[in-house]
Amino acid sequence: MHILIINFTADATPEQFDALAHEDAPIFAGIEGLVHKHFIYNHQEKNYGGVYMFENKAALDAYMSGDIYKSVLENPHWSNHLVRHYEVHAEASNIQNKLKQI
Repeated sequence: MHILIINFTADATPEQFDALAHEDAPIFAGIEGLVHKHFIYNHQEKNYGGVYMFENKAALDAYMSGDIYKSVLENPHWSNHLVRHYEVHAEASNIQNKLKQI
């Protein structure tokens, strides 16, 4: 698994962000190899973004080469982008999952 975190600053109201999240959620549901996207926000600081979990590096790379990712970075209403990529430690995750089943 691979995690992508994107943060940006936007002058959006909570209602505007909610509308965007509702509009965009179906788009992300159709991205191949994307397990889930969490829409994240801090309205007080005007920080928004997403935490994306991808099945593998190939799916992450495909997303980052595509038009949706490009539209996030090039949106003229969003600034101060911070993009971070992490790999998930699979063995530690498996240990946790096994312990939760007990």
